[in-house]
Amino acid sequence: MRYLFIFFFIINFKVTLAKSVKCEFEEVYQDGSIQSGDMLFSDGLLRYEYYDKQLFTIIFNNDYFVIRNDNKNSVSKLNNDLVLNELKSLIKNYPNIKTFYSKDNINIKIHESKDNNFLRRISINSPDANLSIYFINCNFEDIPKRYFQPFLLPEIR
Repeated sequence: MRYLFIFFFIINFKVTLAKSVKCEFEEVYQDGSIQSGDMLFSDGLLRYEYYDKQLFTIIFNNDYFVIRNDNKNSVSKLNNDLVLNELKSLIKNYPNIKTFYSKDNINIKIHESKDNNFLRRISINSPDANLSIYFINCNFEDIPKRYFQPFLLPEIR
């Protein structure tokens, strides 16, 4: 029994200190529409990729870049985005985060998962958007830096 406790302690310790995480996400909007995709985070780098080929992938690697999913050669620099900055900051600082943030008319509520020691849901309420982002099937694994290169974007799956 003592070994089982030590095993669970080591697993939980590793998960909460992980520098890299890969999750599927679902964005649920106030009108009931849903968008889904993959989110990768590693050492301050972020990749937020929608599955829909008519949408895009957002990369943070020193700057924000938007890559069209139907044309990976179409890369544009994105202006600094407050919501993306908050998302990146929350993931980077996890587990040392609060359950509520309010900044520049943006309210963010955080719900942690009891299953995988990570975020379960982020609720965003702002004048521009009202949505919830659900994180599903999160894995804590090393993610190669090549997944965060906007001009040489490899497939995740």
